[in-house]
Order: sequence, then C-alpha cells, then structure tokens
Amino acid sequence: MVSDSAKETSGAAAVIAIAACAGAGVLLCIVSAVGGVTLRQQARSMTSHETTYLTANIPVFLLRCLTSTLADLGFEPGRLTRGLGLSLDDLTDPSCRVSFRQGRELIRRALDMARGHALGLETGIRERITSIGLVGYAMITCPTVGDAIALGLTLQKDTGSMLEFDMRSEAGEVVIVASSRFPDPEIHAFLVEEAFASFMQVARDLVGDSFRPRRVDLAYPAPAYVATYRRIFGCEVSFGQPASAFIYDQAWSSRPLNTADLLSHRQILEFLDHHRARNRQAAEVISSVERILRQNLRGHPQIAAIARELCMSERTLRRRLSDYGVSFQSLLDGQRKTRALELLGNPQLSIEQIAFAVGFTDPHNFRRAFRRWTGSTPGSLRRDMHAIWPE
Repeated sequence: MVSDSAKETSGAAAVIAIAACAGAGVLLCIVSAVGGVTLRQQARSMTSHETTYLTANIPVFLLRCLTSTLADLGFEPGRLTRGLGLSLDDLTDPSCRVSFRQGRELIRRALDMARGHALGLETGIRERITSIGLVGYAMITCPTVGDAIALGLTLQKDTGSMLEFDMRSEAGEVVIVASSRFPDPEIHAFLVEEAFASFMQVARDLVGDSFRPRRVDLAYPAPAYVATYRRIFGCEVSFGQPASAFIYDQAWSSRPLNTADLLSHRQILEFLDHHRARNRQAAEVISSVERILRQNLRGHPQIAAIARELCMSERTLRRRLSDYGVSFQSLLDGQRKTRALELLGNPQLSIEQIAFAVGFTDPHNFRRAFRRWTGSTPGSLRRDMHAIWPE
C-alpha cells in the first residue's frame, strides 16, 4: 500500500516502486499512473480490483519473448528494467512472477522504445508452443487439436497471459474472444496482437503450416501496419469490431495429434497441479509474513513476534520459509527495498528520512544495504528513475 506521507510526483507514469523477493521469485511494481495526482489520493481510490492488479502471479513467458524480440529488432532491452530492481536474467527464471502493473510498465516502455514497429505481432510470431512452459508440453500430448486448445485456455493463467480468453463454437466455427483482465488502452492492442499471432504459431506447431484461421476481428482501429496483420494471418482481418476474436474452422478440432501420449500427458498435469498447490501454500505463508513486515518496518520486526502473531513457533515458521526457498531476512530485505524504492519517488524526502522509514537508524548502513539490494546508491537510483523515464 502506498504511504500517506508520499507527496505529489512529477510526470506521468513515473516508476515509484518495485520489490524483488529473490528467494520467492516474486516481483511487485507500483507505478504512479497520473501526473499531478498525489499518491495519497491514488491510495484512497484503490479497490479490491486494484489489489489484484498488484498481485505478483503472472509467469514471465510473454515478457521474456518481448525482450528477445526487441533484441532481434536492434534495441537494447536492458533499458526496460533500469531502476526497477529487476534484471533480464529474472525473466529467464521459470519461478519468477510479476504483477499486471509491472508487466504493463515493461510493455509500455517497450512500445515507447520500438515506435513504428508491429511489436505485438513481432513478439507473437516468434513464440512456439513450448514458449509457454509446461502448459505447452501438456498441449502437445493431448489426443486432438480441440483437446489441446481447450486445455490451453483452461490453464491460460499459467501461460503468462495478461488477457482473458473465452471459447465458443457456432455455425461450424470456433471463436476465441480476447478481453481485458484490467482495461488499459495503452497496451491492449499489443496484448491482442501478441496473443493472436502466438495462436497462429501454436496451431502450426500442432498441425503444421497448412493452418489458417477463417478471420480475425479486432475491437480497435486499424494501425499503420495493417499489411503485417494480413501477411501473418493470411485471412480476412477486420478492425473496429465489437470484440477481438480469433476464428477458425471447427474441423481442425477433431484433428488427432501425432505427439499424443496419455502417460506423459497425465504426468505433466499431475506435476502442474502439485506445483500450483505448493505455490498457493507458499504464497499464503509468505504474504502473511510480508504483510506484518510492511506494517512494522520502523519497529525493527523480529521473527519470533511474527511467528506468535501467526500462531506458530519460531522454529516452525523458519522451517516453512526454508521449505519454500526463502528466509526471514530475505523477506525483510525485500520489504525494506520495496518501501525504499517507493519513497525514492518522492523528491520531498531526504535519504536519511527514507532510511529511518524502512527501519535503519544509521543512514550509512542503509546506503550499504541499498547498494547490496540494487547495485546502486539511493541517490544515483533516484536520479535514474527521473532521467531514464521522465514521462
């Protein structure tokens, strides 16, 4: 939650916070989206919907492919993560999860960097069915194309998608409709482009290059690169439609897959179920500890007190955190780092005030810890945050 002490920020969409909980692979970004609006006002307007917006639960498959595409186009993707406490290496970690807000900021920066390029389409056509991790392998081992597509949509949140997809059959067609999980006009067209272009690649990985959709409908105006759409999809493409939809002949659904394997399919699904359950348990314990830490950063929180609040012994809490691959100190450092980065976005606060706010009595110790967390000093990073992305 944004601090009541935060003051007005300068510039629109200025990055004010990212946390990296290294052991948990959890990344969280808080972005000031409206220039001239105080963070206090933004905090008051937050709803439960926005809380979900900040939850770090999105796999990084899409973002990894995006940075790879930028490199292919001759851009330096490392610039996307400067000042965020996040590196390109993090995007190659299968356990890494980001919030929608963090993903949105990285995409917005990428679009700004690659103006004039069909970036969503370019990203999507570079993806393969294996680009979405174990879900892709589960799809490959399905009996038919229809089974594979249905499974992919059922597990869509495990693929790193930032949209919602619904499928229906009508008049001999399969219609997959894309809708926004969180309405965001700045990146919506990119997300639809990336998703529909990746659908093409997934379908061709399943049945070969002969696959063609019947038509593609887009619920936004035609961009300057309309020809790229028609080249990639090879079918009728219509803009300004009531909904964005990828439509193909239902006959494809019954096509058997040469890679079908019942045993392998079951093994993959069981592993995904186990991994998902474990992640839920880990998230519950870790989020509880982090919540208490956030509320008591200035008071030098101790693990024994937190364990008592969670109705368990200190030894049990340490063991559970260790089982989930994190330590109490790493969570404490992560919350201190989150808060420090947030407050650095407020030019009215001195480094000494920020150090005290995150639980340090000695500013020198804070600067040393901050360099360990980010590889930079607080003053240098504050300058970078406003110089690299002033708007």
